[in-house]
Amino acid sequence: MNVSTRSDNETRDTILRTAAALFFERGYAGTKVMDIARAVGITPATLYWHFSSKEDVLFEYLQGAIETFNERVEAAIAGIECPVDRLRALAVAHTALQLEFRDQAQAVHSLTYASAELLAALSPERAKLINGLIRTHVDRTKAIIGDGLASGLFDTGDANALTFAVLNICEYSALWFRPEGPSSIEAVAAANGEFAVRMATGAKGQAARGGRR
Repeated sequence: MNVSTRSDNETRDTILRTAAALFFERGYAGTKVMDIARAVGITPATLYWHFSSKEDVLFEYLQGAIETFNERVEAAIAGIECPVDRLRALAVAHTALQLEFRDQAQAVHSLTYASAELLAALSPERAKLINGLIRTHVDRTKAIIGDGLASGLFDTGDANALTFAVLNICEYSALWFRPEGPSSIEAVAAANGEFAVRMATGAKGQAARGGRR
């Protein structure tokens, strides 16, 4: 990669990160191309050289962030057979990624739930693609819970409710977590992994933990 290409890629990445923060702070409709360009330190013409429209910026940000998220979660759970350990690893990875990408994540409220405003700004085809990427993670989580129920390791009367309960404890960590606070990303992620397992195993998990005392 030559210097010019590297510089172009860095500029595109900076535009995406900056736009994400502005979309969160001001909303998509309240963020102008001029605002993004000024915050990056470039002219609107330079921004338009990289992206043809504000919608293109939004779409590339959402697509890139969620694809990266899916790839890294899948890598974190690869090779883990036990549904309990697999669910724990998923929740740990989800939370860690959510907090690692905290600034960008806040722009869409979360990595896997794009807000109605942002999706409405996309063309129907693009919105469908983003929703499909989001659905990949929801289905992945639901499949693990299904495996846990089939094996008798999980105890819940509503697999859908459990799926979204697990996703929500991971998602919303980004709203209260502060890097300068007492808990590290690793500690919050590990705690959420245990919360997810406890919710999934329910009474069975309590009995097992009691038997080990």
